[in-house]
Amino acid sequence: MESYADGARFDCLLFDMDDTLYPLSLGINLACRKNIQDYMLHKLQIEESQVPKMCLDLYKEYGTTMAGLKLLGYDFDYDDFHACVHGTLPYEKLKPDPVLRQLLLSLPQRKIIFTNSDKAHAARVLEKLGLEDCFEGIICFETLNPPTEQAANEQKNADEADTDGGSREGFDDPAPPRGILCKPSLESMEAVIEIAKLDAKRTVIDQAALIFFRISPIHCVHRDS
Repeated sequence: MESYADGARFDCLLFDMDDTLYPLSLGINLACRKNIQDYMLHKLQIEESQVPKMCLDLYKEYGTTMAGLKLLGYDFDYDDFHACVHGTLPYEKLKPDPVLRQLLLSLPQRKIIFTNSDKAHAARVLEKLGLEDCFEGIICFETLNPPTEQAANEQKNADEADTDGGSREGFDDPAPPRGILCKPSLESMEAVIEIAKLDAKRTVIDQAALIFFRISPIHCVHRDS
């Protein structure tokens, strides 16, 4: 691992949030997984014997179980999913971390949270940790997946631009349903670079959260397990 003591050559640090800003040992991840599986069982009526493996397989394949479920054609409300999955998490286990806070505040670079979670969960976690003012902003589920009406308007504008620009192969065909945009997809990283106006060559990201060997300009930091 190269040394980052000369941090001046980097001007932005992208942080994952869950199990990164607080220990995995707190069990938040396990509680979240249980809630996802309960949602699959009770809300989506998926066979109980299939739920655990399906939950894990979709997570590995698509970055989040939620994204995989959507691509498989399951119809559910995003807000309802997030409310069910995060609503009963043991947030009381999260405590202020003054050492981490001081470390973050001492770093001169831009600091941005990049999480697949929804904004309500992200805000609550940062508040519990006492880190809500340590980051320039949060790029979360809603950032990459705007509400349906907004997404529809964006698609309409894109379609009009394509039509105005001349012929487009297959432009009369209906567009395939848009999947959920989330890490670790290449598209999500490209979106973050554009949204946050990042210089990829001067950005550091935690490799334990994202493995973007295909985006070579972005520098990855290894974390020991």
